Amino acid sequence: MSTSKASQGVLALVMVSLLLAPTASTAQSNLTELNIGVLPYLDYQILYVADEMGFDSELGYEFSFTQFPLEPNETRALVRGDIDIAQGAIGSLVSQLPARPDLRVVVSGAQYKGFAFIIRKDSDIKTYSELFAELGDHQQALEAVVDQMIGRELLTTESSYRATIAGLAAEGGHAYDELKVQKFAEATQAATAFIRGTGDIYLGAVAQTERLINQMDGYEILIQNEEMGAPGLWYSNIYVTDAYLQENRRQLVELTAIWQRTVRYMNEHTDEAYAIILEHLNPQTAGAMTVEDLKNQIPRTTFFPTTEEAAELVFDESSPSSWRALVNYQFEQAEILGTDLSNVSADDFIAQDEIFAEFLADDALQAFVNAPF
Repeated sequence: MSTSKASQGVLALVMVSLLLAPTASTAQSNLTELNIGVLPYLDYQILYVADEMGFDSELGYEFSFTQFPLEPNETRALVRGDIDIAQGAIGSLVSQLPARPDLRVVVSGAQYKGFAFIIRKDSDIKTYSELFAELGDHQQALEAVVDQMIGRELLTTESSYRATIAGLAAEGGHAYDELKVQKFAEATQAATAFIRGTGDIYLGAVAQTERLINQMDGYEILIQNEEMGAPGLWYSNIYVTDAYLQENRRQLVELTAIWQRTVRYMNEHTDEAYAIILEHLNPQTAGAMTVEDLKNQIPRTTFFPTTEEAAELVFDESSPSSWRALVNYQFEQAEILGTDLSNVSADDFIAQDEIFAEFLADDALQAFVNAPF
């Protein structure tokens, strides 16, 4: 064979390879597009990281995002089909169920851990930690905390925290009306009064709690988060309509894997992941948070469980922080407030346990989550 013919043959092979090889635009067109709703809170930003790192495309998806101020706005867009997937808190979704009984929670995301009752260190009130060490029993320690709160002055913004306070009181065997609640219009006002010596206990926003505990001397946590039982639980999740769940179940199992791979990336490449989060979160909140600020919040006030942690803490129904404990409590509180939930059950509303079990049983998805970055 002559050199020219050989060269022509090689050229022909190259041309065929180029014709057969998928172009970037072709590969892109083969991806399933998912439009995801986003709320302006840290809990709901990590899928931006998944998109930036290409974890979505690794499983055949292309994420896009639409921002909303609150869950009701997002739900309306979900029902209209403007977005495919929404993100929101279980506690905020329960109140929508009478009008939208077809909402389904399909992925467990972050746990908000910002509920903390604060006391002064020189107070004669014993903390939950001290009482648990003495008594060795969660329920006894919780009841002892609430017993101490009776007759004490509690400073708070009642409009934001009445349900949390009432729930804690009930867990401890008392009623809300037995507590001496001093009401403030804003959390900063309540915190300022507490710092100046008013009252015995403070409950407020994360910013004020962080200031008291981490930036000032003389304050400590009385009881917080899951120590309070179900009233201290708050989960942020991914939700869809029932019709979408039935038609796209496998997609949601794979979305769980993308979420968990992203959590693992955040843990192993923290600075890079947090920078991506802030690129999107700061404009939504008109904030100026830094990577160091996020390091102070994650996982202490916003906790993104790994696969193993989610299995143990969220999906094990014997866990005090299980989704079941939260949903049962939220349904009970809604019915007390007159919300009609007769057309939907907790097991209808929550589908994430079945989705998570399918994710755990899938060896290929486990390998995807744990593959090197």
